[in-house]
Amino acid sequence: MDAKRLRLEHVLYGLGLFGPARKLYAFTAGREAKRQRGLKRQFFSQLLAPGDLVFDVGANLGSYSEIFASLGARVIALEPNPDCVSHIRRSYPLPSIDVVGTAVGSSAGVATIRLAERSDMSSMSPDWIHSIQDAQRINDSVWAREITVPIITLDSLIERYGIPKFIKIDVEGFEESVLSGLSKQPPILSFEFNTNFLDAAVRCLRSLGNGAGCSFNFVIGEPVKFELKEWVDVNQLCTRLQALGKEVGYGDIFVKLNSTNLAEPPISD
Repeated sequence: MDAKRLRLEHVLYGLGLFGPARKLYAFTAGREAKRQRGLKRQFFSQLLAPGDLVFDVGANLGSYSEIFASLGARVIALEPNPDCVSHIRRSYPLPSIDVVGTAVGSSAGVATIRLAERSDMSSMSPDWIHSIQDAQRINDSVWAREITVPIITLDSLIERYGIPKFIKIDVEGFEESVLSGLSKQPPILSFEFNTNFLDAAVRCLRSLGNGAGCSFNFVIGEPVKFELKEWVDVNQLCTRLQALGKEVGYGDIFVKLNSTNLAEPPISD
């Protein structure tokens, strides 16, 4: 969602018109948007059960937090962009979603995030921004604003809430820093990768204890199906990822503890 629409939402909320406007948008979004949500919900229903705790790191507009909550999970939605935080709280005022306006990183403190015109491109990683600029020939003005935000660690979240069943990480190139603040592997973890910034994803995989006691899979694009019919070891996954062309774009890597029993999620044909 672009920054102008987020600002418009704020005005509509102040006028008491946000609810009707949101219902109208949902009605006009059409069948495809509903179908995509249904596919994502089906996918994550294979990973989550009612009562599970989920950390949604980089929750953006909260659409995944809402899906997790609809499956009966308790969700801690972590998002540093204050406009997105307001959007989540307005759009999904659910007791099962706890919105925390902070970034997650390697240590507690503060840092700078560059806010993009599109909320899903805001990033705390200069290297990621430069990589995407080069790949997509995007002007630097896309990231026109900078703000200082607080940072906490995954370990501190675990101390506060307990070990989650699932941690979803979507932080536009800041994944290494997020994972470096985690010392206890949850049953399931995912983090985004981009084929134009793939070395960072490989480093993240290696940082997870070289995959000891874990199995791996991945999705391309939106998470509706796994690409591999069977979960593989870290070296096999790295080989598969490095064989992808840069035109693939983005996806998510999934890591599960081998002791975790999961139903077989949808896979590719």
